[in-house]
Amino acid sequence: MQTTEMKPDIEQAAILLLSMGEEAAANVLKQLEREQVRQLSIAMAGIPAVKKDQVEAVFSRFFNDFRTESGISGASRSYLERTLNKALGQSLSQPLLDSIYGDSLKHNLQRLQWLEPNKLVELIAGEHPQMQAVFLAYLDPDVATKLLTLLPQEGLDDLLYRLANLNEIHPDMIYEVQVLLDKFLSQVGQQNSTLIDGTQKASEIINRLDGSRSEGVMAGLREMDSALVNRLESKMYNFSVLVRQSDATLERLVEEADQDLLATALKGADAELMDRLYGTMPKRAAQYLREAIEGKGRVRVSAVEEARQQLVQLLRTLAEQGEVELQLFNEPVVE
Repeated sequence: MQTTEMKPDIEQAAILLLSMGEEAAANVLKQLEREQVRQLSIAMAGIPAVKKDQVEAVFSRFFNDFRTESGISGASRSYLERTLNKALGQSLSQPLLDSIYGDSLKHNLQRLQWLEPNKLVELIAGEHPQMQAVFLAYLDPDVATKLLTLLPQEGLDDLLYRLANLNEIHPDMIYEVQVLLDKFLSQVGQQNSTLIDGTQKASEIINRLDGSRSEGVMAGLREMDSALVNRLESKMYNFSVLVRQSDATLERLVEEADQDLLATALKGADAELMDRLYGTMPKRAAQYLREAIEGKGRVRVSAVEEARQQLVQLLRTLAEQGEVELQLFNEPVVE
């Protein structure tokens, strides 16, 4: 008798959600943490064709687990909130409800972590630092860090001091936060704009212009907005352009680059680029570079990024001096 091979738990959950339909699946995802939603989304996107017996096995496990763990259906939070507010008053019922269902403010504020940091700045930039500290306390650390980089730097020490000393939130503050949150989310919901990276698109177009026209456009843009040109150049001249270069260009770059800088910049680089670089080097030199990269051990991401920027800058310098030909996009070639 053939047995059905059970998939990992995350894939089983993804199959179950895909079988529910959009509305039911969305209601389930609303109850999950950010990382759980991320993992499930990846799993759902990667699910291949699933056999009928596998789906049946997932359903069978779900209902068996449900029968084991469920009893009489409990009251919803809204039902208990109305009942307890009448019996005890809101000031006494709220802590009880939070102890049963979890902090409602936490649940509502965590919805903000799906917004872009620049949108979050719009929400809290003009608020009192104590209010800002409350928002930061409920955000994912990565999201909170990105948000901090967009806030005025002169007030960060005071803001982090308030955050570090935050133990409990006064009911009046909770109400103010909830009013502000509701207002902001309603505004966001009415905005149906589509995000587009215009800087990336413009850089791709400029890369395809011939040399003189490209230089002319960049010079004109620099007169209009030098900060924009800096952003464009960061898109045009990034580490990914190395793999587009000819073997001769890569060979000259390796010859000119400091070996320690090169080893740092190549930590975690794509295999395609590594193979191209090794192919331009004598075997002994390639082996030495491999050992230098491995000998680096764990390297801070910021250090790798800085080394990569220096390597790309060196490539630009060599191109400006006429020593190499710089290829900024994948142009068709004729053999």
